[in-house]
Amino acid sequence: MNVWFITKERSEGLHTSTEDSVYMSADNLFKRVMISVLAENLVNSYMQHPSSKALCDALEANFEVSDAGSELYIMEQFYDYKMIDDRPVVEQAHGIHAIAKDLDNLRCPLPDKFVVGGIIAKLPPLWRNFATTLKHKRQEFTIAGLIGTLDVEEKARAKDPHARGNEGGSSAHVHKGKAKVVFQHKTAQTTNFMKKKNTKGKCFVCGGSNYWTKDHKDKQQHRQKKSANVVIGDAEKGISGSKGLDPC
Repeated sequence: MNVWFITKERSEGLHTSTEDSVYMSADNLFKRVMISVLAENLVNSYMQHPSSKALCDALEANFEVSDAGSELYIMEQFYDYKMIDDRPVVEQAHGIHAIAKDLDNLRCPLPDKFVVGGIIAKLPPLWRNFATTLKHKRQEFTIAGLIGTLDVEEKARAKDPHARGNEGGSSAHVHKGKAKVVFQHKTAQTTNFMKKKNTKGKCFVCGGSNYWTKDHKDKQQHRQKKSANVVIGDAEKGISGSKGLDPC
């Protein structure tokens, strides 16, 4: 409504009747608007002020303290703000700058260096290496300059999908894990050989089957013992069979 100027001190000196008329009209309009938005229990107390400036000064003196809660809440928003990888970085940087602007409006301005440092410190994990690079630069960034730098980097990453994968280390771990799995799999294949059957061939000394040459002596002794047992058995059988026969 172009009447906010009457809340400031009026310039000193002589004013024309036209200027006085314009000022009084703006002053009356401002007071009516301000009183119309006040609670009913406050109207009688504030409509007695002779000018809009006096009305604004009284309202600020009585209610400016209540902004302390809002100021602390916005400070908490600034400290707790965390960037994530799923949203555009430039958009989130503008969000942090907007919070700083809200504090500025509450008469708690933050230095630009502090806001720039806060944006860099809050960059998401995939931007960790880029944040370290910015910290090592000796040049001083403005808020607009930093956001412009982030915009260029973000567009470059959008064109090169490998740039995002190489940042932060998460994708590198994935690739290493795959290589490890493949390596283990190949190793398992190379060690999986065919086992020989536990079969014995022929003896090179006597031609016997199902035993090796080194077992030849044992086999011969076993055969001799077996033959002796057979002879003894036959002899005993013959003696027992001869009983009861006629000696003639």
